[in-house]
Amino acid sequence: MCLSNYAFASLYVWRNHFQFYWTHLHDHFCIFAKQGDDYFMPILPIPYTVGNRSYLKTVCETYQFMLESNRNPQIARIENVPEELLPVFKNEGFHAIQKETEYVYRAEDLSELRGDRYKQQRNAYNAFVSRYPLVKCEPYLSTDRDACLNLYKTWRRSRAEKYDDPIYQAMLDDSQSAHRIGITHAKELGLVGRVVRIDGELRAYTFGYELNSETFCVLFEISDLNIKGLAQFIYREFCKELMGTYKWINAMDDSGLENLKRVKLAYHPTHLMPSYNLVIK
Repeated sequence: MCLSNYAFASLYVWRNHFQFYWTHLHDHFCIFAKQGDDYFMPILPIPYTVGNRSYLKTVCETYQFMLESNRNPQIARIENVPEELLPVFKNEGFHAIQKETEYVYRAEDLSELRGDRYKQQRNAYNAFVSRYPLVKCEPYLSTDRDACLNLYKTWRRSRAEKYDDPIYQAMLDDSQSAHRIGITHAKELGLVGRVVRIDGELRAYTFGYELNSETFCVLFEISDLNIKGLAQFIYREFCKELMGTYKWINAMDDSGLENLKRVKLAYHPTHLMPSYNLVIK
């Protein structure tokens, strides 16, 4: 099972924050992100075949390039390394620092919401459907772009008023840029988008991408916070649609936010996948 960042779309949406560069080295594709005057690698060189010396040589050479090029060597790192690969890199002198944890669910569980453990989500969904029986989850159209971006602005304002932490405020700004890029270039990035309209007005949207033949990643999801059950509705409807094709839904990480962590745990993930940064001690 692969981490969500090993996909083009998940990196491209952050292009306003980093300059991205790539090269081939020893038959491996290497991506660098430049942060100010310093480089780091957002993912391991791909494909990762850690059983051979050529791959380990690639990792060590790319890290050496960052150390030699960076003004601040401490910025050098390789992000989003799966836990199962850590022992191999430890033997090469790398130190692992946990970065985030991704939440993975069975598509069937999120589609059906069976049993007492999903009672809260099911009740919210049913209450929404009872109030808006004709509302559907519809495919995103390019003409929906401005409505989606306006919805994000409204949602961001509500979140900012509730949480005044400066780090969280900065994350909201960063996410706004990522949403704008992803929504604007959804077709080119291969993103699947769905929207919900109520009385003709767009009130929720979600976008995601295929990670592999078994896993779909939910990249964005925004809904009107004043409409009870809307978030549960669009999430469940999207998962119903995906269930016929994918076994797993990766809802990505919680960005270190406790409220988002509680929401994702409440949906009872089947797997928690930690990701790590590799650094040289």
